[in-house]
Amino acid sequence: MMDRYCIRKCIFSVLFCLGLVACASAQEFRFTTSVSNNNVTQDEPFQIQFMLENGVNVASFTPPSFKDFDVLQGPSQMQGQSIFNGKRSEYIALSYLLQAKHVGSFTIAGAQARVNGNIVKSNPVLIEVKKGNGQAQQQQQQQTQQPSAGLQPHRGQQGNADDLPEGVLKKGEDINEKLRKNIFLKVDVDKTNLYEGEQLTATYKLFTRLPTNSSVTKVPAFKGFSAKDIELPNPPQATEERVNGIPYKVFTIRKTLLFPFQSGKLDLDPVEVDNQVRLVKMVSSKHGGGKAKDPFDDIFNDPSFKDPFFDDFFNRPEVEYQDVPYKIQSNPITINVKPVPIEGRPTSYNGAVGRFNMTATVDKNKLTTDDALTLKVTIGGQGNVNLLNPPKIEIPSGFEKYDPKVTDDIEKNSNPLSGSRTFEYVLMPQEAGDHTIPAVEFSYFDPAANSYKTMRSQPFVIHITQGKHIKQDKQDFGVAKNELVKNDTGILNWTKNHSWFILSPWFYVLLLLPLLIAAGIIVYKRRKNYNTTNAALLKHRYANKVALKRLELAARYLKDGKEKAFYEETSRAVWGYLSNKLKIPMADLSKQLVQDKLAARRINGSNASELFELIANCEVALYAPAQNHKMQGTYEQAVHIISNLEDALKN
Repeated sequence: MMDRYCIRKCIFSVLFCLGLVACASAQEFRFTTSVSNNNVTQDEPFQIQFMLENGVNVASFTPPSFKDFDVLQGPSQMQGQSIFNGKRSEYIALSYLLQAKHVGSFTIAGAQARVNGNIVKSNPVLIEVKKGNGQAQQQQQQQTQQPSAGLQPHRGQQGNADDLPEGVLKKGEDINEKLRKNIFLKVDVDKTNLYEGEQLTATYKLFTRLPTNSSVTKVPAFKGFSAKDIELPNPPQATEERVNGIPYKVFTIRKTLLFPFQSGKLDLDPVEVDNQVRLVKMVSSKHGGGKAKDPFDDIFNDPSFKDPFFDDFFNRPEVEYQDVPYKIQSNPITINVKPVPIEGRPTSYNGAVGRFNMTATVDKNKLTTDDALTLKVTIGGQGNVNLLNPPKIEIPSGFEKYDPKVTDDIEKNSNPLSGSRTFEYVLMPQEAGDHTIPAVEFSYFDPAANSYKTMRSQPFVIHITQGKHIKQDKQDFGVAKNELVKNDTGILNWTKNHSWFILSPWFYVLLLLPLLIAAGIIVYKRRKNYNTTNAALLKHRYANKVALKRLELAARYLKDGKEKAFYEETSRAVWGYLSNKLKIPMADLSKQLVQDKLAARRINGSNASELFELIANCEVALYAPAQNHKMQGTYEQAVHIISNLEDALKN
């Protein structure tokens, strides 16, 4: 009978705790089972935990049967919430301390709960039990004498102040020193010396031993790098790492793949995080040591609920909470970027760094002059796949070539970055006959081997026949190909009918001709004066026309609300404009070279700074999705900057 009362009290207590999260704004719901050890000895206790995350409208909870195990302690309950970057996660954890009765393999079924009207189950776990020893038995006795981590000591017991968790502020303890020791940021990079275009992985981590609500307030701009973020779980999942032997909960804030596109010393800017740390102060009872009234006494007045577990859960000591703001930032890291070697560089090298393979195919080798031919070149592997430039294609004079269509197939969250980029060239045959497209050549730099590698395809022989549309031959003006018109020696028709010239329309046309010339001169002078007076406005309009022509595709993406495609096309338009206007090949294009070219033309100051600020903003928008970006403002800024550069370069 007493066992039934105990079970009833435990389950009722658990249901009350689970109901506390019914109003919480949930994120992703999860119900999981975990154990401290899947391989135990018969006399070795182990812990099993059932965790319910972001549960809404929890109505019941049923633990599994522990028929092959003895329950030494439990259920002990732990409840809390975490808020990271504005995302809140609620959780309830129920733990049992078990010990196996027999040797063998046992499967503990998952727990069952009713959430939002639906029955959900956690995952089962497999336990391998082996024969025990005396040391494990002694360890069991010590663990059964200690209270579990989820419970407070019984009334009448005294806890050691040194054993209090880190979230408790002890008497006389310095808050700033406590925060400095228990919360900090760290940046892990897999290398600090690398080549241009070689991948660098930067991982930003938050280490904490205190309960905190954290929000990232500043992300690094990664100036001088092309960045690609790896998607992280949301809400963030904590792991455990030890620093100087002390365990910390670790949250990965950001993990980014970086590709430097210029040499020299580049700095990784720090990341800033605002924390609201909740500390607990232990205070004495207001009743002078007497027993404080339990607010739940009126609800649970049944004598069957008078047991130590129930008292521990509802009669905790009075505490006082203190929320402390604490801003932290990581240390900047300097990266040494080396230029790729000049010695031994192939002529077909255009900036690829990593390990790649190449295939080149044509969709047909027999066609007519009315058809089109597609040459597809696919480059795949590991490295800066998203930055690959099209290989140089030598096309015979019998074809008309168009700019390639570029398609990316990047493996999600791959590290190192892996995938492929495909270039599709459309070729229009102009002449019938047999034509040979030379072999496609592609070169890349392998930083692991510290050498260049070159790949070549086979040449393509294309047989072209004449189509229905016949190309008009040029007219032959050779000897004997044309005859002169025979001279007529008779009286011409226009001389036969003689009339007065004053009655001819030509008389009036010639009469009005001076007036028309005078009017044209006046219009010309007024137009010239207008142009002189409004030269700046006309130049601005012309520059806007050039900018809008280059940003036409970006404007369509802006209209469709495609943010990533908009910033990618805006960045390509700016770099393409700089490449064409300053006559710099795309393979050699870098921030430093652009600065030198602009400085040589005495273009610096706000023009140059605004240009590189625009490029940096595009990179941040592409690789920092947590920020709020204004595409319309970026579009207007791009038009304004290109207009100013167009004006400066003309002068």
